[in-house]
Amino acid sequence: MACPVSGSCVFYRTIEPSIIKRVRYASQYSYCRGGMHDTCALIRQVETGVPVQHNLMPDGSVGDYLDEDRFVVHRFLVIEDSPVFATLASSTIATHFNGAQVVTKSTYQDAAEELEQGMFSAVICGYGLGEGRTVHDVRTLTASPIVVLTGRPGHVDVPQGAQVVRKGAGPEALAAALRACVA
Repeated sequence: MACPVSGSCVFYRTIEPSIIKRVRYASQYSYCRGGMHDTCALIRQVETGVPVQHNLMPDGSVGDYLDEDRFVVHRFLVIEDSPVFATLASSTIATHFNGAQVVTKSTYQDAAEELEQGMFSAVICGYGLGEGRTVHDVRTLTASPIVVLTGRPGHVDVPQGAQVVRKGAGPEALAAALRACVA
């Protein structure tokens, strides 16, 4: 059930058409698609005819509707057979990308099945993926940006445009590479 006042709600009107900027539709929010619209801070103002504060959010907080970090829901795929580096990548994403969805797979085959199901903001993977598979095989499956986590010394042959992060570089280096991918 959709919010009964979405047509006159400044939040809905601002966010709904902005998918082109990788901001998800307002109708994806539980406040706008139903279930929670009766608790929305905006609906009370819209229904009473009170001018809605420009930056009032449905949950009552104040924020910029066009602040992409607040609204973008990134989906990341981590392909890493090392539980330590899979955890590092997942926790870095959770820390630096509020609300991001992280899917972790430890094999190329599992990742290939996941890539068939949808798009990702970025794919984070090791250079070698076992069974003779490499990051180049991942590139054939997706157009998503790729960040290669590698422990290999020296130059690493990666697909064009892929970001390379040395496994010892730490979470800030990975976060910076991911920001470059989703910019």
